[in-house]
Amino acid sequence: MLKFEEEQLDPGFRLGEWTVLPQRSAVRRDDETIRLEPGVMAVLIALARRDGDLVTRDELVDEVWGGRATADGPIDRRIAALRKAFGDRAEPRQYIETLTKRGYRLLQPVVLDAPDPRVTSDDAVRPIARHVPAPGSGLARWFVGLAAALVVVWALWPRADTSDFESIAVLPFENLSPDPGDEYLVVGFKQELVQTLHAIDGLTVKNVRGESANRNPEDIAGELDVDTVLYGSLERTGDVIKVRFTIETGPDGRTLEAGNVSGKRDDLFSLQEQLAQLVQRGLYPEVSQVLASQSKPASAAAYDQYLLGFYAFDRRGQPGNIEEAIERFEATIDLDPQFGPAYLQLATAYALLPDYRGADLLRSNERALATVDEGIKRDPSIETAAGAVYGFVHHKRKEWRRSQAAYERAVNGRIVDVNAFNWYSRMLASVGDLHGALEVARRGRELDPGSAVLNSRVAISHSWLGNDEAARDYFEVANQLGASGPTHLMAWALLLARVGDSTASYEAALESNDMADLDSTWLDPVFAALADPSLAADALEAVVAASEAGQLTEQVEVVVRTMLGDVDGAMRIAERLEEPGEVFEMDLLFTPELLALRQHEDFEPLMERLGVAAYWQSKRCRFVDGNLSCPDA
Repeated sequence: MLKFEEEQLDPGFRLGEWTVLPQRSAVRRDDETIRLEPGVMAVLIALARRDGDLVTRDELVDEVWGGRATADGPIDRRIAALRKAFGDRAEPRQYIETLTKRGYRLLQPVVLDAPDPRVTSDDAVRPIARHVPAPGSGLARWFVGLAAALVVVWALWPRADTSDFESIAVLPFENLSPDPGDEYLVVGFKQELVQTLHAIDGLTVKNVRGESANRNPEDIAGELDVDTVLYGSLERTGDVIKVRFTIETGPDGRTLEAGNVSGKRDDLFSLQEQLAQLVQRGLYPEVSQVLASQSKPASAAAYDQYLLGFYAFDRRGQPGNIEEAIERFEATIDLDPQFGPAYLQLATAYALLPDYRGADLLRSNERALATVDEGIKRDPSIETAAGAVYGFVHHKRKEWRRSQAAYERAVNGRIVDVNAFNWYSRMLASVGDLHGALEVARRGRELDPGSAVLNSRVAISHSWLGNDEAARDYFEVANQLGASGPTHLMAWALLLARVGDSTASYEAALESNDMADLDSTWLDPVFAALADPSLAADALEAVVAASEAGQLTEQVEVVVRTMLGDVDGAMRIAERLEEPGEVFEMDLLFTPELLALRQHEDFEPLMERLGVAAYWQSKRCRFVDGNLSCPDA
């Protein structure tokens, strides 16, 4: 039962020895003023409104988090922050009591009061004090199965209240090693750190790529809407690795923690894990959770092969890299048959071989599934993330509902591979769910805002929906990040043509064609016909000649034929989708430019044969006159 309204509490009230000042988000005792984060003050107000009566966790979620699903971690952290502010550290509690499995209540009565006249808007607010080791002190810990100790050196910095941080951006780490070849260590270290930080309850982790390496962390925090920013460097000198790190608050750039972890080269995995634990302590000092990676390599040699494979796979568009990645992951498994992440990455590489190297689709799918199945047997912790591989293979098999179910597991798991968001978005677009495809792509970009692939996927999703202005903005970001590939460039060319920039459209189409190493003589007559429809016959003749010579991809041909009015010819190309795999990316079928194709009498029967119509029916979607509408869109 509520005893006070927020308006009554807002001017200020007394709680035991403390004066609470909601408008300033602070509490004051004598000359001591402590600022509270807004979320922490919101919890205090919810407790004060009951004035000693029980406040359940559900009530806190409703009042403080607006009813959004909230794990226990954020609630526990805010209660811990209040206890710290009031000095309520030991039993018996003096200010906030926990009623086991029920909720919380205040132990001191709420006394309404006027604002403390000593507190003005210009008052300096002292941050909550936190224990910091004295200069020169250290922390040595031994890790199971590792010979060397790790030394953690803490720097003395002004401390801020760290009770309400819910998001962090991890910036690229700088390679300070004399050998540029150590870059794979730096990239791999940072990636594994990001994955481990995902395990912190209630913390959103955003992976920032290289384009932000030399920018102000405060600006990055504002752009990405995060509370904190982590950046650092890795340096190898002989056999010793030193990792320096800094954690800053996003809004004002205050340093929460700074220091370094160091150890032997063979201890790299444990250094990463140790740093993740320090980040957790820096953000949530009251949380006792032991943060550790779910899967640990059995040896330094196995982990080194894994990092080399990851580095090559992350750059798989370059010649020979996907093959090298496969070799490295296979070597990792030979050295450590129980290390699940290696199976997961190897299965992903196998699944992508048909797209990157034209490998046999059936054999590649079988190898991918067999590999990930074996990995789950060896290391069950990868099962949720493995949904990305299952979803990808089911997509290629046109098993739409199975693909979606697998992707849902993958993108909602505790540890998430952002590639899953890109692939899931493509799967949804392939069955015409363009709104769902955009939402999934956005979620992926939130986690990895510097990803060229995910920015491209968001841009393409906007373009297919006809959101031209938003699409152009995201295409420009993706282009700056180095997005490439025939599909990206063709989608960019289509958008430019749609908004009337025919010159830039031609250049993008030419670049896409050159990237595929195809003849471009058909481009001039096609662009001429798009400007003057009376030239369509000549353009179609050039398209037919290029197609018969094997100089035109199916995805380009189906678009060009439709735009030139040869819808029957485009339909014949679309029917090749009945072949195994995807002859071209099916989301093209649902672009604004292919409306005439969707209105063709043979289009719906094709969707039935591809299993798409059954998927629509399961989602209660309606397909009318070439347009798809679904209840959840």
